[in-house]
Amino acid sequence: MKKLTILLFIIVLGLGQVFASNDNPTKSPEKELRNRIALLLDKPEIKVEKNEISANIQFVLNSKDEIVVLSVDSEKEIIENYVKARLNYKKVTTEISEKDNKVFQITLKIRRPQGA
Repeated sequence: MKKLTILLFIIVLGLGQVFASNDNPTKSPEKELRNRIALLLDKPEIKVEKNEISANIQFVLNSKDEIVVLSVDSEKEIIENYVKARLNYKKVTTEISEKDNKVFQITLKIRRPQGA
């Protein structure tokens, strides 16, 4: 009986460790960068005639951790100007190394407000 009690105690402790483990993996640096860009591009004051306007943005990070916009592919020039004004040479802190010389690509979608 004593051995059974000890065995049950060990099983309960083992299950407690399994459930206490952290199931949330750490965010990747690319996702953190995307979230920071989303904050920089938040609340545009652009009139949208269609349901949605989209733009493909290509950028790199320089050695000073600043965003350098390479191109903005959009139907409207106002979107291009908005993105460049909000992002170009804005400093972001990230764990991404500038040694990679990686060109990042992100899609911006501006939706017409509901009821407008």
